[in-house]
Amino acid sequence: MKKTWLLAIVTAMILVVAACSKEEANPSDVDDTASTPPALLTLDTDVSYDAESKQLSTTVSMTNPNEEPVKVTFNSSQRFQMTVMNGDTTVFDYGSEYMFTESIIEETWEPGEKKVFDEVFPLTLEAGDYTVDFVGLAQVDGAPEMAVTDQQTLTVEAAEPPAEEGTSEEPAEEPTEEPSDQPAQTNGAFRDVAIKLNGNAIDVSGYTDVEEFEWSVSDGHNLYAQGAAEVTSGGFTFGALLDEEPPAGKTLFLEMTPIGGDVASFRIQ
Repeated sequence: MKKTWLLAIVTAMILVVAACSKEEANPSDVDDTASTPPALLTLDTDVSYDAESKQLSTTVSMTNPNEEPVKVTFNSSQRFQMTVMNGDTTVFDYGSEYMFTESIIEETWEPGEKKVFDEVFPLTLEAGDYTVDFVGLAQVDGAPEMAVTDQQTLTVEAAEPPAEEGTSEEPAEEPTEEPSDQPAQTNGAFRDVAIKLNGNAIDVSGYTDVEEFEWSVSDGHNLYAQGAAEVTSGGFTFGALLDEEPPAGKTLFLEMTPIGGDVASFRIQ
C-alpha cells in the first residue's frame, strides 16, 4: 500500500514537469517577434507654375523611413509618375509624353536616406484650377506591394491684357532664324542641361560629375544623330547636326548615357 502511494506521487510530479516543459517550449508564450516587413519610401512633393515662361516646376522627395538599409528597385529610369488634371481632363501625363529606358535599376538606400528629383516641364496651362497627382515608382524589397501617392492643387490666374499705347501699328518684324531656347533640365547624373535648337542643328551644354558619356537624338523611333562627349571640370558642351530635319510638330528627345551608367532623357522642343 505504501509503495502504491509513493508511485502515485512520483507519477503526478512527472506529469506536472512535462506540462511545464510544454508551456515553456511554446514560442508564442516566450517571444512573439514575427519579422515586420519594411516600410515603403515616403513621398513629399511640391509644384508651381510660371505663366509668363510657361513652365511647370516640380520637386519630388523620396525618403527611406526604416531603421535598416533597404533594397529599392525601379523598373525603368522613371522614378515617379505625374499627371496634371483639369477636372476630369488629363492635360499632361509625364509617363506618356516622355521617354524612359526600360532597364531595371536596383539601389540600396541607407536609413533615413533622402533623394530629391527636381524637374521643369515646358507646359501651357489655361487659367483655372488643376490637381497634380504623383505616384512613387520605387519598390522596396519585402515591403507590401502598394502605391505611395501624393496630390497637389494648382491655380493658374488669367493673364492681364496688355495696356493699349495708342492706335499706331508698328510694322511686323520678319522672322529670323534665332535659336530657340528652352528651360534648363536636370535628370539623373546630368544637371542644368540647356538645349538650343536651330533648324536641324542642336547645341547642348550642362554639368555632370561623370568623365564621359554617349548621346543620341531620336523621336522614340527614328534616330537623327548620335555621338560621344568628354567632360571638362564638371561641364560639357557639344553640338549635334541632325541627319535630316524632323517633321513639323514632332517631339525629339536627347538621351545621354554615362559609361556604365543609367540613361538620362531630355525633351527637345
